[in-house]
Amino acid sequence: MLRKILKITGISLLTLIVILFVAPFIFKGRIMAIAREQINKNINAKTDFKDVSLSFFRHFPRVSLALEDLEIVGIDKFANDTLISAKEIDVAVNLWSVIGGSNMKIYSINIDRPRIHAIVDKEGNANWDIAKPDTSTTTDTTASEPFNLNLQHYEIKNGYIKYDDASTGMYALLENLNHEGSGDFTADLFTLKTDTKADAVTFVYGGIPYLMGTKTSIDADIAVDNQTNKYSFKTEEIAVNDLKIATEGFFQLVNDSTYNMDISFKAPSTDFKSILSLIPTVYAHDFDKIKTSGKAIFNGFVKGTYSPTQIPAYNLNLDVQDGFFQYTDLPKPVKNINLALKVNNPDGVTDHTVVDISKGHIEFGSDPFDFRVNLQKPITDQIIDAAAKGKLDLAGITQFVKLDAGTKLAGTVNADVQAKGSLAVVQQQKPGNFSAQGFIDINKLYYASKDFPQPIQNTSARINFETPDGVADHAVIQIPAAHVEVGKDAVDLTLLLKTLASDPYFEGSAKGSFNLANVAQFYTFEPGTSLAGQLGANVTFKGKKSMIDKSQYEAIQTAGTVTANNVSYKSNDYPDGVNIKNAQLTFNPKNVTVNNVNGSFAGANFTANGSFDNLIGYAMKDEPLAGTLNVSADKLDLNKFMGETSATPDTTSAAASEPFAVPKNLNLTLNAKAGTVKYDKVDYNNISGTLQLKDETVLLKNVKMNALDGTIALSGSYSTKQSVKKPDISLSYDVAGLDVQKTFYAFNTVQKLMPIGQFISGKLTSKLNMTGKLGEEMMPDLGTLTGDGTLLLLEGFLAKFAPLDKLASTLDINALKSISLKDIKSHFEFANGKVFVKPFNFRIQDMELEVGGKHGLDQSIDYVLNLKVPREKLGSKANALVDNLASQASSKGIPVKLADVIPIKVNLGGSITNPTVKTDLAGAGSSLAQDMKNQAQELLAAKKAAADSAVAAAKSAAKDTLESIKKQAAAAAADELKKKLFGQKDTTAAGSTPQDNKKTVEESAKGLLNNLLKKKQPADTTQKQ
Repeated sequence: MLRKILKITGISLLTLIVILFVAPFIFKGRIMAIAREQINKNINAKTDFKDVSLSFFRHFPRVSLALEDLEIVGIDKFANDTLISAKEIDVAVNLWSVIGGSNMKIYSINIDRPRIHAIVDKEGNANWDIAKPDTSTTTDTTASEPFNLNLQHYEIKNGYIKYDDASTGMYALLENLNHEGSGDFTADLFTLKTDTKADAVTFVYGGIPYLMGTKTSIDADIAVDNQTNKYSFKTEEIAVNDLKIATEGFFQLVNDSTYNMDISFKAPSTDFKSILSLIPTVYAHDFDKIKTSGKAIFNGFVKGTYSPTQIPAYNLNLDVQDGFFQYTDLPKPVKNINLALKVNNPDGVTDHTVVDISKGHIEFGSDPFDFRVNLQKPITDQIIDAAAKGKLDLAGITQFVKLDAGTKLAGTVNADVQAKGSLAVVQQQKPGNFSAQGFIDINKLYYASKDFPQPIQNTSARINFETPDGVADHAVIQIPAAHVEVGKDAVDLTLLLKTLASDPYFEGSAKGSFNLANVAQFYTFEPGTSLAGQLGANVTFKGKKSMIDKSQYEAIQTAGTVTANNVSYKSNDYPDGVNIKNAQLTFNPKNVTVNNVNGSFAGANFTANGSFDNLIGYAMKDEPLAGTLNVSADKLDLNKFMGETSATPDTTSAAASEPFAVPKNLNLTLNAKAGTVKYDKVDYNNISGTLQLKDETVLLKNVKMNALDGTIALSGSYSTKQSVKKPDISLSYDVAGLDVQKTFYAFNTVQKLMPIGQFISGKLTSKLNMTGKLGEEMMPDLGTLTGDGTLLLLEGFLAKFAPLDKLASTLDINALKSISLKDIKSHFEFANGKVFVKPFNFRIQDMELEVGGKHGLDQSIDYVLNLKVPREKLGSKANALVDNLASQASSKGIPVKLADVIPIKVNLGGSITNPTVKTDLAGAGSSLAQDMKNQAQELLAAKKAAADSAVAAAKSAAKDTLESIKKQAAAAAADELKKKLFGQKDTTAAGSTPQDNKKTVEESAKGLLNNLLKKKQPADTTQKQ
């Protein structure tokens, strides 16, 4: 009996184990389908994951369900920006829900290696706003959701979180984040136990780095009230590098954009060493071996409401007394560190913030440095009372502080400067008082490190501040002479600023050279990008701010030259590089002249010259830029611009082929010549012509070239003035002596308008005038094309043409299967997707033919032919057909007399590949004019339909423009309200910064190049940091 029980138990256990191993493969398809359905239902973004894995062992007795290689990429404004990627998201669910496929209860969530890149642009748009709106109007309490949270634990491993808010100037970065929390999330009240560690935390606000790569840990129990969305906490287990912080208070979610908070914090320890650890350079080198003394008090609070229209009040106090530190293996200490810092905002109005450093003192050996700063009304009047005095021998720094290996520092900095009054007086020319006195003197500065292999050396500058009588408009700031060297390159600078309160006057000069390869020491390029070459300048400038405000740029006296030699720029988009061997720019008050430019790009050698008007206005205030550029190239391979094309279309990069907007503020003319241009598989030779950007339109003028064994002359336009989504296009061409077969396979438009070209070998001459619109992927919307043209087939051979083969078979005339053609001229018109061909005559041997009709861009045909065929050409089958047609006509009372030449009327229908043929003797021999009457009416109707469509499109564009203006006005009103609430000033007359507008123009210009040349889209820069 026992053996039998053990046997049954063993078999059962074995069966259960087999089921546990096999079940994941059985249910995997169902789980994957549910996951994709829920993602598509709730997320408005490009979402993908590699696989779904199912395990009954990882979180036994619950089932582990994991999404592998999840990726969520933004759309529209944030296309190609990855919001979230994760190696794996693993959730624990109940077993029976997996079997049933519904009501899956989630007990835990584990996220492995998430990379989150949260972006807010300058207009306040967030890339995480991707949740689709809930369109349901009623709540069905009986409906079963595929997933339900019964969460008890969550964990993030090796996370990377980046927050970049351009609207507020806030930036945060958390590297190697490990965080976990546990609690009964289903309860209304519960305690959430959390543990957080990050190897490096960086926080920057308003350009000021508050934390730079600090090691951070937080161990806190949070009291969660799900009914009020309130999170309360009290902990002393927060560590920022060596600084321990105690905090208590609460954080409450009011709605999606409003939060209440009351949080206080302080450093329990008064040891100066804790505060010292916040200095990255000091903390990074043997911090545990540093000897320190002194006291430090650190505390503050944040209290109030944060919303799009307000911020909470806050307070920060830092008091350092008699601070001292010394590395045990360095000879001298840094001593007598005293600092009293208070930052106070009593009511959440930014302009009410007061920053007060009432005392600042530090001594490096025997060199003291003292400073104080008091700043009030930082948004409006910017009232400042500041002073700094001291001398610092930079070469002696290494005796006090450990620098990174390979870092060298020398030179002296001597300062004695005071400033008092309203900065708005000199920055915005507001009424008020301001005075400045003193100097800052930098002498023989030297700096080199592993990141600066070309050192900054022999750098000296003196900045003088003077207000002789205390009158703000009499203040003078002057750099009489400055000398900067980077490696072997030297630049000399001068600058004079005066009458700052009324109409600031500026005067300066710059002379020297710079190795562009050294830019990499100051700026981090994207991987695969490099810059080299030599830049030289010798320029002077003088003028007044009012000249810029009034756009009187010709009054600004600019003179001099800028030269570039052996410049090379390479990137992932341009792996062959852009190379400028020589270039010279000459400046004068009216324009900038471009001379002697020669270089190479994508295998093409080019030369250029020209001039630009209002370059200063374009750069500073986004005013229209005008100019002319003359470019010549020996050869150009446009296929290199477009990049390699994939064998399969990429459906995820549709935005890359969307129509581009022509900038409004450009009036540029490009006169171009090229020896050879290769596009697709066609070589174009001896190209010349003009491209003009003006009034939101790109114009092609007098473009001429040799190609396809003939000559081509064309003009055209591309305009986004009426509609960006459906640009207006026009094209006129005059071609002569082109090879028919080569032309047919070279151009999609020819394939649609002249499908018979596929079956003709020979030469043609043609003229065409066409207007229409572009649709998706920058391809013509065939239904909108309207135009006319002529076609002259000089000499050719038509064979293997299905409609002709069908006619030859029907009439039993083998001569019609392959025919020689010469000097055949036809006139055609097209509208609303149909091409109408007027009747034309030609001969085939001793047969006469008259042809007219229409065909659709969908390859449908509807043609009428009048044939006059000698009876002797007809075979027995054809003679029987003719006799039968004559008999049918006679039976209908139509007398038909058969002579030696038989007139036959033929109706060709169907399509190019599947034609139909109908023959008749009644009415044969007469002109096709009567048959064409209906076609003429149809052509008129098609043109009217096209015109009506254009009018409707124009009305729609006008409506879209009006709606856009309304939205802009509403946005402007909202911005003004925000400024009033925050006490902010209007910084520009146009409501946006010149840098913003310039960036828009640059992006539009880049779109122009990319879409014209079908260049590959740049890689997602947010996927790897």
